[in-house]
Amino acid sequence: MVSFMVHAGSAVRRIVRSERIEGIIAFFSFPSGPAAWWAHRKTGVPYVVSLRGGDVPGAEPGLALVHRFLSPFRRQILRSARAVVANSPGLMDMSEKADPVAVHMIPNGVDTAFFVPAAPPRPKNPQPRLLFVGRFQAQKNLLWLLEQLAEIRRAAGLSFVLDLVGDGPLRPALSTRVHELQLTDVVQFQGWKDRAELRAYYQAADLVINPSLYEGMPNVVLEAMACGRPVLASRVPGNDSAVVDRVTGWLFPLDDAAGFSDCVRTLLTRPDIGDELGISARARAEREYPWARTAQSYLELLASPSPHSQIA
Repeated sequence: MVSFMVHAGSAVRRIVRSERIEGIIAFFSFPSGPAAWWAHRKTGVPYVVSLRGGDVPGAEPGLALVHRFLSPFRRQILRSARAVVANSPGLMDMSEKADPVAVHMIPNGVDTAFFVPAAPPRPKNPQPRLLFVGRFQAQKNLLWLLEQLAEIRRAAGLSFVLDLVGDGPLRPALSTRVHELQLTDVVQFQGWKDRAELRAYYQAADLVINPSLYEGMPNVVLEAMACGRPVLASRVPGNDSAVVDRVTGWLFPLDDAAGFSDCVRTLLTRPDIGDELGISARARAEREYPWARTAQSYLELLASPSPHSQIA
């Protein structure tokens, strides 16, 4: 991140002037915020900070000391912005408790023209297919997921396949755990996929699972919803903003392994329920999260006549 800040700071003024940039959106207060702040100081171009999760104190365990050290710099960046945005109500509340700066809420958007349901009739999988998409890191809770699926397979005798699309630092540990739990015939490591391939995985999935320990607002959940697939997600801020429980998907408490198992068993044995959830999920994605709506919200903030109000 330090390397990014150094290189971005040296290039941002040139980019703003050569490309005639009229507004900047800095995704993450760090490391992107300092580049936007520097460009604003030198060129006057307004910027918006879009908080994403880990850049908010309290969102990611283990970063408390880093956030404490960065606090004065972060607050300067937030106060100088035309507006500060969070992508979920939970993240907005967390930021306002940590820093005395008001935060707007603009949810993430999804390309509902690209991420679409499979053309009917949707092919039936010989075995139910579960899907996880994301970076293999502790936040995503994948070791827990493997353990729960192993227990479901043992206790209920259900047959299914789990596609893990992505990669990351936990890849070796996950591979080892798959062997230990005797899931080598169940779990398929697919690596990263381009957009078209990823869409095909969503469309083919019977159930998309996001068991994260914490989130901002996961794009994966929105993309799965746009593809008309049911999502089973942990009941944490971010997930609970996107998924309407028992309407567009199901939510489960992280401390309720039995509840998670019940959800998986029900959704695997009752595909009609999953199809109904998927229809509702697609409708919600089109209504609440289209990119045009998200983009317009950012444009309105950048065009606002004065910086956002500050909390006393």
